Amino acid sequence: MATNRYSLYHLFFLSLSIAVLASSCMSSRSLEALQRVAQDHCEVDSSHTSGYVFRPASLQAGSAEETLLRGRYGPRALHMAQAVGLIPSLVQLTNLETQETGAVPSTAYLAVRQRISDQLQLASADIATASALLDCETKRATLTATLLTRRENIREKRMTISAITLGAVAIIGASLLNLHEEHTAADWLHIAGGVGEGGLGVLALRQKAPRIDYPHVRNPLRDIWERPATSTQFAPLVWYYLNQPRIDAKQAVTAELHSSWEELTSLNAAGKHSRKAHREVNYFGTGGSYDAESLTLRATMLGQLETEIRLMNNDLTILLNEIVSRKDGRSIRR
Repeated sequence: MATNRYSLYHLFFLSLSIAVLASSCMSSRSLEALQRVAQDHCEVDSSHTSGYVFRPASLQAGSAEETLLRGRYGPRALHMAQAVGLIPSLVQLTNLETQETGAVPSTAYLAVRQRISDQLQLASADIATASALLDCETKRATLTATLLTRRENIREKRMTISAITLGAVAIIGASLLNLHEEHTAADWLHIAGGVGEGGLGVLALRQKAPRIDYPHVRNPLRDIWERPATSTQFAPLVWYYLNQPRIDAKQAVTAELHSSWEELTSLNAAGKHSRKAHREVNYFGTGGSYDAESLTLRATMLGQLETEIRLMNNDLTILLNEIVSRKDGRSIRR
């Protein structure tokens, strides 16, 4: 009988050992795979920012050019024209339009229109480049966060199964001991099973969220946060546009994003402080140790910035429509 009792004890402690091992850290193989996903592969050639052909040009308030263009174009079209650097060309085009009387446009008019078309194509390409960079960074952060969350869920699932298995072994063992009139040993096995299940529960509560080294040397969020005079991440027209207020707003887009991100990061930090000690994440630096929650927040900020840049296409379309519409005799949209 003593042999059976010791066999049950051995079975119980073997189950406990398996449970602890099942809740251990991720294997080196899965960690390496996750680290490869987290690597920065979002490389975009930004060499064009130093030798940019067309620079943003502001429209001087009260000038003759402003009076001329505001009578021809709407506010959103002019806002984009300044970002693209089209103000001199639009002034020239508007003056030529008043001189066009024949059915066939003059060579000078066509030359200016072609130059404007080239600038608009370049602007569209720069907007697409910035959007592609942000889309890549957003997907990288989202994918890494998903894999970390899945890893944490697998760990919790293993611990739950281990606790259930431990309880089942304790109950079966205690029942067998009771059948052999070993009531004291059965009671102790019940107690041991409860302690084991409780220990796994405490262990699950004290588990830290999985973290990973997440580099972002070229950080698109940094320029928005620090707001330098010249951006190293975005083309001049994109940076000019982001630093100007919208037509119906008082703050620049960068200021609005900065305020929003400041609130998001402070709420996230406050929430973590209320739960447990944590390491601050430098979202606007060159990288750091991230958990899934921090990566999700980073993806949210990148998504907000990408949305603002994609909205530039709408103003670009408005500008193009207004350039074409008056020549064709249609009224422009105000």
